[in-house]
Amino acid sequence: MKRYGMLNSSIAKVLSDLGHTDYIVIGDAGLPVPEGVPKIDLALTAGTPSFQMVVSAILDDMVVEKIIAAEEIVGNNKTQHEFI
Repeated sequence: MKRYGMLNSSIAKVLSDLGHTDYIVIGDAGLPVPEGVPKIDLALTAGTPSFQMVVSAILDDMVVEKIIAAEEIVGNNKTQHEFI
């Protein structure tokens, strides 16, 4: 049994398979996901877990080479933009 790091087995599997030039998306509820694209839904209640909690947990478990954010984050969500 794993004691540390990413404990969610679905996320751990995805992260362990990532290589250079691969992407993952961390989005909020309602983000459209095309058919055939794997989705791991972590929502418990609105805002739980928070975007920052999810990003922080992912960053503890992998090396990020580049971040791409929606242009709207700059004007519509200053807190998350500064966090990124």
